[in-house]
Amino acid sequence: MVKDQFLIDKLKQNDLKTLDHIYLTYKEEFLLYARRFALSPDDIADIYQETIITLYENVQNKKLVRLTSSLKTYLFAIGKFKAYKQLNHTKKIYHDGNAIHISEEMKVFETDIEQQQQAVLRTSWRKLGKKCQHVLTLYYYRGMTLDEITKALAYSSKDVLKSQKSRCLKQLKDLVRKDG
Repeated sequence: MVKDQFLIDKLKQNDLKTLDHIYLTYKEEFLLYARRFALSPDDIADIYQETIITLYENVQNKKLVRLTSSLKTYLFAIGKFKAYKQLNHTKKIYHDGNAIHISEEMKVFETDIEQQQQAVLRTSWRKLGKKCQHVLTLYYYRGMTLDEITKALAYSSKDVLKSQKSRCLKQLKDLVRKDG
């Protein structure tokens, strides 16, 4: 069972104190994370509010029964989707703080590039060793901490795992450069 599942179980029982706890626990970290989307602080705060509401609604509507990642990973994925939706809605990108409207042709071009990048990443991922795939999947996709992965994969220490993760990430980046 994922470590944050007990929070979801409490939300199923309409425990609003748990919702408040979740809201406060991840708020600052999310606000810092969401700065990368070049949205105003007010938009970012709104997105976080909507993210928390979506979490609660997903639990109440039984769309979310069991976590398959950490709660933080789940929340940030919702928030990221909402940030992209907001950027798409305003049809703007930002360069040096100035808004630039994206033409329809540019959107098509960007979609093609994104699909090409994803294809290169998939190809590179397949070339990566199984051990590296496992470590990176647990850390980045499942949202496990280094301590959790150290125990789960029986590494001798957290530092050994950190070095392994770093080497795996470097290897993946090198493969992407070579394949791209």
